[in-house]
Formats: sequence, structure tokens, C-alpha cells
Amino acid sequence: MRIRRAERARWRQVPAGMRDQTAAEVAARRRAEERLRETFARWGYHEVATPAVEFYETFLHGAGPGVGDRLLKLVDADGEVLALRPEMTVPLARLAATRLLPGGEGPLRLAYVAPVFRGQERGSGRHREFTQAGVELIGAAGWRGDAEVIALAADALRAVGLTDAAISVGHAGFLRGLLATLPDGAAETARELLYRRAFAELEAAVPPGPALEALRSLPVLRGPTALARAELLAHAAESREALAALAAVLEGVEAHAPSVRVEVDLGLIRDFDYYSGIVFEAHGPAAGLPLLGGGRYDDLLARFGHPAPATGFAIGVDRVLDVLDCAPASRPTVAVRYEDQAYRQAVRVALVLRRAGLAVVALPDGAAGPLAACTVRVGPDTTVVSGAAGEVATAFDDVLVVVRAALETRA
Repeated sequence: MRIRRAERARWRQVPAGMRDQTAAEVAARRRAEERLRETFARWGYHEVATPAVEFYETFLHGAGPGVGDRLLKLVDADGEVLALRPEMTVPLARLAATRLLPGGEGPLRLAYVAPVFRGQERGSGRHREFTQAGVELIGAAGWRGDAEVIALAADALRAVGLTDAAISVGHAGFLRGLLATLPDGAAETARELLYRRAFAELEAAVPPGPALEALRSLPVLRGPTALARAELLAHAAESREALAALAAVLEGVEAHAPSVRVEVDLGLIRDFDYYSGIVFEAHGPAAGLPLLGGGRYDDLLARFGHPAPATGFAIGVDRVLDVLDCAPASRPTVAVRYEDQAYRQAVRVALVLRRAGLAVVALPDGAAGPLAACTVRVGPDTTVVSGAAGEVATAFDDVLVVVRAALETRA
């Protein structure tokens, strides 16, 4: 007789693609987020926020019908179909087009740090909830804006400790020019194959000719000679213009940050169809997926009623933390231990120390507690600080001075 094992109760688990985070993980993420915020602010970008939930049609309207399968959807009490935001560019484009640009002057420099949600394929290993941090430069046309956001992206990665990331830069117009020479059905199929990097299947979908030759070459159109090699394949005017624009952006990034590792990658295809010009990603040596991605999307704001050129990027904060040694520099903890009859005095000592910016736990003698930088023992008549000089204090100010000295000694 075969006995069926009882399935584990769902209430003991979290949904696929979701995860809990420990105190150490949260501390590391918060520290990274604050460094990113500081970096964005130094470049003149101001943080804004949008709702986590928007109308389902907002994302279809902004990102195209192909985004529908990637949305986590819900229905409210009135029957409206809503969706959790899968990224931040569409919500910020809506905000800028409907509220910010009509009432003011551009360009806008917007920043954000926010959770986003996606319906990933089962078994893909990707999270369905993760944090993005990024910027949008709205109202600035041309290569100078692209150079600025790419240099800022590199600076942001350095700020969180990634000094060896490489940024790959391409241009959506190069591929668009190649695909424009194909029949509509073949062009769409080819684009999908290229996004999946299924280059071996191109010959079955694309008629023989210069376009097929160029598309088959995309995987190797990268590195210092990529632009020169691509010029020989750029038969369409849009492809040639894209290469000229890309060369200008590379010069602009070098002016901002000569040490940034940037390489051309004309096979780079971003995962949302609103990108119209420069596109870029950053990769680290230990990262299997891009650490950040972005590009120019000059046509997106027009979909929300106010045309404006725009460019930006988003950093996957969780991906960055996964490749870094992110043991947090935790705040030293002070343990205030007290005898039963000294409870009120111990609580007052703890209050003084917390107001001084120290992390404090108050515990009765003998109770288990965290590993502390020093311990303050409070009795009915005296307060003893151990773990440093072992001094005795009789007033709260004396306790504060002693504990500060103890923590500085251990720093």
C-alpha cells in the first residue's frame, strides 16, 4: 500500500518568486538604497513616488499589449482590473505627462526607489517582487542626456560598492533599421527570436539577403571595433543614424567619467517595446542577469498626452546585493540589565542612551539577549558599565559619557 505524503501547508510558505528577508538583509538593502538616493540627489535628481497599484490599462497603454502576461493583476470591489507595477518608467511617464510637464518647465530629473512586481515564468529563478532604484531625465533630447544618465548609472553602481561592472551600450534604431527592410510578419518574428537570443532560428524566419546577414552578425557586433564593422552592414538610413548617435554618446560618457568601462553591444535588446534610441545594461563578473538597464524612450510620454523626449535607467537593487558581500555594519548594541527593584531606573537609562543615538535593549538580569558592545548594569544605588573601563556612574549624564567612550574604544 502506497501512503501519500501530506503536502506542506501553504500557510507555512510564501508564493513562488517571493521571499522573506532577515534583519541583516534588510539592513544591507536599506544601506544600499540610501547610498543610491544620495548619489541621485548629487546629480540633481529629485525623488518622487507613484502608487504600487495602477489601472491594468495604464501598462497596456504605455508598454504595449505584450506586457500583459508579465503583470500581477487584481480586481477591486468595483470590478476594475488593476495591476501591480512591473517597473517604474511607465508610471513616471504618466505622472510627468499628466501632472508635472503641463504645469512647469522641463527638463525634469526624477528619481525613485520602489518595489516592483512581475509575473515571472515558473522555474525561471527570478523574483516576482524586487526593488528598483533609478532615474528618469524627461524633456532632454539628444546624446548629452543619454551620456549623463549612463555616467550617473556607473556612479550609482560605484556608490553601492560595484567597482568592476561593465556597461554595454547599443541603439534600438540600428536593429529597427535592419528590421524595416523585412515583411511585417518576418520583422516581428525576428525581433522575438533576437530577444530570446535564438539566433539559430533566424534563417527559418527571415528571407535570405543583407538583412539576414546583418541579423546573424548581431551577437558579435560588440567591443571596440563594433561600430566600424556595423557600418558595413547598415544599409538603412536609420541604422546609420543610430551608429552616429551611439558614437556621440560614447564620447559624452567618456567626458563625464573617463574610467567607466563601456563597450558597444549592437545585439542588446531591452525587454519593453517603448525604447526608441540608446539602450544599455550593466553586468558584473558574478552576475548572471543584468544589474541595471535603461535607455531612451522618446515616444512614451506622447501615449499619455504630452510628448517629450526622455531617457533613464533602473538598478535591480536585489541583484546588486546578491553579488556583493553585504554583511551590514550593524549599529553597536548596548544591553541595559537591571535588578527587579531597579526596573524604572533602567528604563530611564535606556531612554537617555537611545536619545543619544545608541541601539539599546533593556533586559532583566539573567535573561537571554543579543551580543552587546557593552553592558550597563543598573541596581538600586549604582549604574555599572562593563565592556570598556568598568567605571561606576551615579547620574545619567555620567552613564552617557561612559558608554560613548566604551563604544568609541571598540570602533
